[in-house]
Amino acid sequence: MATDKKVIRGKLSLFRGTIISDATVIERALGWTLRTYFFPKTNQQASDFLYYIIETSFFSFDKKISLYEQIPYFKKLKRYSKVINSLRFVQQLRNALAHWNLDEKMSTENEIIIYSPVTFKTRKLNDETMKIFREHEKILLKVFGWEQTLREKEELE
Repeated sequence: MATDKKVIRGKLSLFRGTIISDATVIERALGWTLRTYFFPKTNQQASDFLYYIIETSFFSFDKKISLYEQIPYFKKLKRYSKVINSLRFVQQLRNALAHWNLDEKMSTENEIIIYSPVTFKTRKLNDETMKIFREHEKILLKVFGWEQTLREKEELE
């Protein structure tokens, strides 16, 4: 029984590490997309905007997504609703992994269950969750022009 707990905790750590790390890359890609919308040319103002506004702790992932949602240019893009859907999926999954607790009793080696200590909502983490996350990640990195990052990730798999 002790090994089961160890395996479950190990898998949760793997899910957490991968998703939180990859969500951070997506958040940076979104930040860069916002910067280039407001400042298409790289100059001091563009750098200041990126480092002193977009990439500050005050400007959360949620605020970046909300800003993206309010810009008419992005709303007109063909893939807009797909992008918003993917951003919100990544954000919610990342937040759950960062703040929710492991339910050891309900978890198995193939399916980790986490729950919100506030709402007691649960979420299943398994290979299918990772597959869905990867699909959303691909959409976002392509739309935000981070194909090189996507290629590098695919080479590692």
